Amino acid sequence: MAEIDRVEIQHAIKVQGEFVRKLKSENAEKDKIQDEVAKLLELKTQLGDGPPQKFILKCPKGTRDFDPQQMAVREAVFHKIISCFKRHGAETIDTPVFELKDVLTGKYGEDSKLIYDLADQGGEILSLRYDLTVPFARYLAMNKITNIKRYHIAKVYRRDNPSLTKGRFREFYQCVSLMV
Repeated sequence: MAEIDRVEIQHAIKVQGEFVRKLKSENAEKDKIQDEVAKLLELKTQLGDGPPQKFILKCPKGTRDFDPQQMAVREAVFHKIISCFKRHGAETIDTPVFELKDVLTGKYGEDSKLIYDLADQGGEILSLRYDLTVPFARYLAMNKITNIKRYHIAKVYRRDNPSLTKGRFREFYQCVSLMV
């Protein structure tokens, strides 16, 4: 099929789809809607793309699932680490998994290319946190805190080329303990 024909068919599909949606919104007769849907399906078959391909169930690259035994080990390790921090008087805080992009990129500079940007949903440009230090600094500044002994264990995200064999993931836990 020539590329021009393909573009024309795709345009016809778009127009026909809009027409079907208009009929549905106007509560047109069911027979009329069915006829127009049939025309739309006929146009789609002309593209020759065939039926939609089945997708493969897998974890996104650079991530992994953890089974119950692995989770039990993780929880035991976290418990030991947290007990140690608490024994030395540390407190915990939690910060959002995403931050204003300007806050994150101001610190990371060259590494800002490793930050996952989020689509704008509410008028703010956001990114997933790259580590736990910058959100902590923002928290301190916002709350005018000058003295705290804190620990934080949470997931962070890096848009990097993962290498599972080398232990490089896009989503992983980071553990930090800082005194201010």
